[in-house]
Amino acid sequence: MIYLCSGCHKTTFEISCPWCSGAQSLDSAAPHLQHMTPLDPSFYPDFQYQSKGFIKDLLGKKKEQAQLNDLLNNVLRKYAQLKQPYFTNFIHTARDTTAGSSEASVPGPRFDGVYSQRELFREVLIRKGFDELEGLPTLLDKLLQTTTFNSVYAGFSRELTKHIKGDLHETLRSWIEEAGTTFRADLALFYFYLWENDISFSSVQFNVDAPSKPGAPLMPLAEFRNGLGLCERIYFDIEVRRFGSQLEHFNPNRFITMYLVDGMDGFEFEAFLVKVFQTIGFDVKETKKTADQGADLFVSRFGKTMVIQAKNYTGSVGNAAVQQAISAKAFYGCDEAMVVTNSYFTKSANELATTAGVRLVDRDALQGYLDDYNQKLIEVFQAEAEE
Repeated sequence: MIYLCSGCHKTTFEISCPWCSGAQSLDSAAPHLQHMTPLDPSFYPDFQYQSKGFIKDLLGKKKEQAQLNDLLNNVLRKYAQLKQPYFTNFIHTARDTTAGSSEASVPGPRFDGVYSQRELFREVLIRKGFDELEGLPTLLDKLLQTTTFNSVYAGFSRELTKHIKGDLHETLRSWIEEAGTTFRADLALFYFYLWENDISFSSVQFNVDAPSKPGAPLMPLAEFRNGLGLCERIYFDIEVRRFGSQLEHFNPNRFITMYLVDGMDGFEFEAFLVKVFQTIGFDVKETKKTADQGADLFVSRFGKTMVIQAKNYTGSVGNAAVQQAISAKAFYGCDEAMVVTNSYFTKSANELATTAGVRLVDRDALQGYLDDYNQKLIEVFQAEAEE
């Protein structure tokens, strides 16, 4: 089974996150699993029998496991019924899907209550007959993470399909050339896709017990790390080749530099960002220039949509731009929000963005986007020269 770490949000086949080992768990019943959310609800620790000692296991394990199986089947049935539209729409429209400290442990109204969208969502589900949420306080969090994960994986798998080649090395190269450094976080998704679609490579071996045995990794951690090492070698080779190509073909008169960006007005900057995001592989949609509710662009990739605020400034960008991005994300129901500038952000803007989960692209980060944009143009010129 594949697990999502609630701490670093990376995926792994291990029941303890290898990326942030030592993280403390709050689930006393299953301390090693609380930090990890399985993709499949059948693997949630809520539905796994916890040993109570040899004698008690001998006398009561079979009966209790049967009860847990019944509970699981009821939860799976109701989740399947309510996933569309309730769960899926909630993860795309809610501003915050995580549990907060102010939420009541028991659903329902309370004196002077200020209710989060997540609390209201839980009550909607309970009124629809999902009463198991009352007895399992962490179940909703897990189901929301699984729903979010499935949504991301669906977009990932659609993109990965076009990169499958005859051997592993060529498949990884094709994928990494487009995905860039995201391969480091998404490699578990890559292997999971191979396993789920019965795609065989002689150098990749999966654990046949993993689909039915909780805690059994789909592949050994050592083999996974070997795969990550192969990806790093491929990525390094790609970067060397691209840099050599850039040195050979770069012409300052045909490419965009940051100084040219500085000379753009607001509308030119937005139009240029359209070209940048399209060139590096995003689907882009511009907004109307009036009444845009804080949105300048919408970009999408891997099934996720992001709203972008574009700020071509000579001075620092403050809180107002971040607040506009937050409002636009909520108004348009986007998955993410970003503010892009050719300048830098104030300290308070950075703090607000961190709290609200808004991605900030300052002058230094924008230079990275320009490098990718110029590199793509080089590849186009090379392809045209070879024709």
